[in-house]
Amino acid sequence: MTRKVVLAAFGWLASLALAHAAVPERPEAFQAEARLFVLDNRPEASRVVAVDLPAGKPVAEVSVPPRGMSLVATPSGRYLLVSRGRDTDRQWLTVIWTGKEEGRWSRPVVVRSLLLGRGWNIGHGAEAYTLGDRLLAFAERDAVAFHFPEESLAPEAAFQAERIRLPNPDHYHVVEAPEGVYLTLLARGQVMLMDRGLREAKASFPCPVQHGETFHEATGRSFFACARDVLAVEGGRELKRLPYPVGERIGAFLKGEGAFFGYSDGVQHLQRLDPVALTLTPIPLGGVFIRGKSDGKRLYVLLTDGRLQVREAREGRLLREVRVSRPFPEMDEDTGGAIYPDLAPWPERGLVYASLPHLGLVAEVDVERGRVVRYLRVGGSPTRLVLVRP
Repeated sequence: MTRKVVLAAFGWLASLALAHAAVPERPEAFQAEARLFVLDNRPEASRVVAVDLPAGKPVAEVSVPPRGMSLVATPSGRYLLVSRGRDTDRQWLTVIWTGKEEGRWSRPVVVRSLLLGRGWNIGHGAEAYTLGDRLLAFAERDAVAFHFPEESLAPEAAFQAERIRLPNPDHYHVVEAPEGVYLTLLARGQVMLMDRGLREAKASFPCPVQHGETFHEATGRSFFACARDVLAVEGGRELKRLPYPVGERIGAFLKGEGAFFGYSDGVQHLQRLDPVALTLTPIPLGGVFIRGKSDGKRLYVLLTDGRLQVREAREGRLLREVRVSRPFPEMDEDTGGAIYPDLAPWPERGLVYASLPHLGLVAEVDVERGRVVRYLRVGGSPTRLVLVRP
């Protein structure tokens, strides 16, 4: 090869190296007061849509494995956990960074995809489970709990979790109390008082088909919904059992002002639990319950006929109703993936968001004026909602 050819080749390569000029960095910041995350569970193509508020503008779509089941936020609001339904053997746990930062919002992205276990149970409503100052996630089919700091979810950190062996594959929840941690087992029909590390059992209480639990800080009493009654426990001892006053059982509780409100899918009553007087009082809904949320001051109850009820959270008295949708189609959600509508209150603005899976919409409701402000078009089949505020 001649010297001229070599020099020509070198010049050509140098020109390629200089073809991509440097560009200045620009801040990728978004203006928002809050960010609403919507799990769109379209068949074979699930995604989480981020909508900045109050503009109502979708700013990102994050792909997640099909058939999402739960969407919950960590206490800081910096991360979302998305569990997949249990109808496959690849039950991913997806971690999404919400973009929440000090003084700004950035673009949400997937930061981790974890394949650690099967049968994920990661939170209640829109909130991730915690135990002490750490997050807690159950791989129920493997009878393992993962206990880890939120910082281990950061993209620059190694994920490190303490693995806690559970008694057997089951459906688990925990309640922290002064005397220890109550571990509930649905299939075994027990409530077990454990030490704070969930290693040693101190006491056990029968509670067939246990599903639904809460703790009253003022009295130190814990409550567990069983098949036929609510078990009240104080100081590690059974205090009382409260029979259900109507032919409906409780599956979960909404926290109110000095009271709790028990509910379950398909019921026609809320059941008001007075943690001091130890009473259960039925509250007729005038319809069939499909979803409920509380902001501590108000209860929001979505009925299968498309009405959204706003109730005060002390006695459960009805304040107003808003029709947000035509009646929902008949549906029966299982652990294969979320299909039910959901609610996300924004109490600072007097708003609540309701997902409408059958319409591809999310309704924005002014709960003070009792009207739908607008519909956000997210498309697909929107189910679970999480609202992240600064």
